[in-house]
Amino acid sequence: IGGGPVVVHCSDTVSRSGVYCSVSIGLEQCKAEGVVDVFQVTKAVRRSKPGAVTTLEQYTSIYDVIDMYLQMNSTYGNFSINKQ
Repeated sequence: IGGGPVVVHCSDTVSRSGVYCSVSIGLEQCKAEGVVDVFQVTKAVRRSKPGAVTTLEQYTSIYDVIDMYLQMNSTYGNFSINKQ
């Protein structure tokens, strides 16, 4: 809201926060570049916050959320990718 920074926190400070940050960064990368590299995005989040995204379930949920977002928005036509 408003384009400013977002504060993210969960009960253990890393697990769900890491998933949220990976999804958010992944969607921004997709909008800017037309592609998303979930592995590299998650790797960068883990460099910043060790312990983030530690389970396969968390990792696959990042893919699932990004995929669902892209499918929903391509269906309704309100998502555009700026390819450069």
